[in-house]
Amino acid sequence: MNEKLKHLALSDNGFVFDPNTGNTFTLNETGLFILRALMQDKTEHEIKLELVDQYETDLEEVSKDLSDLIIQLQELGLRS
Repeated sequence: MNEKLKHLALSDNGFVFDPNTGNTFTLNETGLFILRALMQDKTEHEIKLELVDQYETDLEEVSKDLSDLIIQLQELGLRS
Protein backbone atom coordinates (compact mmCIF):
# COMPACT_ATOMS: atom_id res chain seq x y z
CA MET A 1 0.00 0.00 0.00
CA ASN A 2 1.16 3.53 -0.70
CA GLU A 3 2.76 4.69 2.55
CA LYS A 4 1.25 8.17 2.34
CA LEU A 5 -2.25 6.77 1.85
CA LYS A 6 -2.24 3.82 4.27
CA HIS A 7 -3.13 5.86 7.35
CA LEU A 8 -6.21 7.51 5.83
CA ALA A 9 -9.59 6.71 7.33
CA LEU A 10 -12.40 6.38 4.77
CA SER A 11 -16.12 6.22 5.24
CA ASP A 12 -18.53 4.65 2.78
CA ASN A 13 -20.08 8.05 2.05
CA GLY A 14 -16.77 9.55 0.88
CA PHE A 15 -15.52 11.28 4.03
CA VAL A 16 -11.72 11.01 4.29
CA PHE A 17 -9.69 11.80 7.40
CA ASP A 18 -5.90 12.07 7.58
CA PRO A 19 -4.98 11.50 11.25
CA ASN A 20 -1.40 12.64 10.65
CA THR A 21 -2.42 16.16 9.64
CA GLY A 22 -6.02 16.43 10.84
CA ASN A 23 -7.10 17.24 7.28
CA THR A 24 -10.51 16.07 6.14
CA PHE A 25 -12.08 16.06 2.72
CA THR A 26 -15.00 14.49 0.93
CA LEU A 27 -14.92 12.52 -2.30
CA ASN A 28 -17.70 11.59 -4.66
CA GLU A 29 -18.30 7.95 -5.54
CA THR A 30 -15.74 7.98 -8.36
CA GLY A 31 -13.11 9.67 -6.22
CA LEU A 32 -13.64 7.15 -3.44
CA PHE A 33 -13.34 4.29 -5.93
CA ILE A 34 -10.05 5.73 -7.22
CA LEU A 35 -8.64 6.37 -3.75
CA ARG A 36 -9.40 2.84 -2.61
CA ALA A 37 -7.75 1.46 -5.74
CA LEU A 38 -4.65 3.60 -5.13
CA MET A 39 -4.56 2.37 -1.54
CA GLN A 40 -4.47 -1.18 -2.95
CA ASP A 41 -1.43 -0.21 -5.06
CA LYS A 42 -3.27 -0.64 -8.34
CA THR A 43 -1.63 1.03 -11.31
CA GLU A 44 -3.21 4.01 -13.00
CA HIS A 45 -3.85 1.83 -16.04
CA GLU A 46 -5.62 -0.82 -13.94
CA ILE A 47 -7.73 1.87 -12.28
CA LYS A 48 -8.74 3.36 -15.63
CA LEU A 49 -9.85 -0.03 -16.95
CA GLU A 50 -11.84 -0.74 -13.78
CA LEU A 51 -13.51 2.68 -13.96
CA VAL A 52 -14.50 2.18 -17.60
CA ASP A 53 -16.02 -1.17 -16.67
CA GLN A 54 -17.65 -0.01 -13.41
CA TYR A 55 -19.21 3.20 -14.71
CA GLU A 56 -19.67 2.27 -18.37
CA THR A 57 -17.95 5.40 -19.56
CA ASP A 58 -15.05 6.14 -21.88
CA LEU A 59 -11.33 6.13 -21.24
CA GLU A 60 -11.00 9.87 -21.83
CA GLU A 61 -13.47 10.70 -19.05
CA VAL A 62 -11.93 8.32 -16.50
CA SER A 63 -8.43 9.54 -17.39
CA LYS A 64 -9.49 13.08 -16.54
CA ASP A 65 -11.12 11.99 -13.26
CA LEU A 66 -8.04 10.03 -12.25
CA SER A 67 -5.69 12.86 -13.17
CA ASP A 68 -7.79 15.40 -11.24
CA LEU A 69 -7.80 13.27 -8.09
CA ILE A 70 -4.07 12.59 -8.28
CA ILE A 71 -3.45 16.35 -8.49
CA GLN A 72 -5.64 16.88 -5.41
CA LEU A 73 -3.77 14.15 -3.52
CA GLN A 74 -0.45 15.74 -4.48
CA GLU A 75 -1.64 19.12 -3.21
CA LEU A 76 -2.57 17.45 0.10
CA GLY A 77 0.88 15.84 0.28
CA LEU A 78 -0.57 12.34 -0.04
CA ARG A 79 1.00 11.40 -3.35
CA SER A 80 4.27 12.30 -4.99
